[in-house]
Parts: sequence; structure tokens; C-alpha cells
Amino acid sequence: MLDFDDQIYRNFHEGQTILVAYHFYKKCFSVRDAQTKRIIGYLDFLVLKNAQFIVSQAGRARVLRENRKNVHAYIRGDFDSGLQNHLLKIDVKQLKQAYYNPYKTDSFVNKESFQPILSSNMVFCIGKGEVYYIGK
Repeated sequence: MLDFDDQIYRNFHEGQTILVAYHFYKKCFSVRDAQTKRIIGYLDFLVLKNAQFIVSQAGRARVLRENRKNVHAYIRGDFDSGLQNHLLKIDVKQLKQAYYNPYKTDSFVNKESFQPILSSNMVFCIGKGEVYYIGK
């Protein structure tokens, strides 16, 4: 069971609006405070409520032009420290996987249907860059 008083979560508080992007070199999620834009931590998994999936089209164009990675896509949402409770209550059939690849899509999409995803009630960022969502 996770202990959210642990040092890993010292920079986070319930309901804090954060920006999450996958860090390809560290193989985890990079978390920024939405107000200050400063990195406040790196996490292997986290839960967001009231999430928006955002892709900077200018950043994507730069990736396509330079054929080089840069941070231009992220998920904005409210940090939810109740991870354990949500994971126990989730019907895995409700989970849908989000996907983004700047060379294949211009926004986050549902991995199965390739329909664009703009927002979600709840987002689970898990493991090596996998993102699952519920609702909307």
C-alpha cells in the first residue's frame, strides 16, 4: 500500500493543478506545478481528476521539422492522492488507453478507436508512459 506522506510526494497536495508529461530519458512522469511551471517531481504513477489532454501544435511542428523530441504534450489536471482507493474501485472494463505520437496523431487519441481525447474525469498515469482514462 502506498504511503502518501512519503518523501516522494512532499511537493504535492490534494487538488493541486499539475502538468504531467512522460520523461523519455528517466522513464517516468515529469510533474510541473501548473502555476509556476516548475518541475516538482518525477513519479512512476499518479492519478489526475478533471484532466485536459493538451498538445502544443507549434511544438509538434518543431518535432516534425527537426525530427527531434521536445516536450510539447501534457495532461493538465488536479492531483489526487487517493490512488489506492481508486484502483480498488475501478472496473478495468471502464478504462480506455490514451495514446499520443507526434508522427502519427496531432492530439491525444483513444488507442483503439483513434478518436481525439480532449478531457477526462479521471486519468491514471501508470508505469512506462501508459495513460488510461475514464469518462468523457
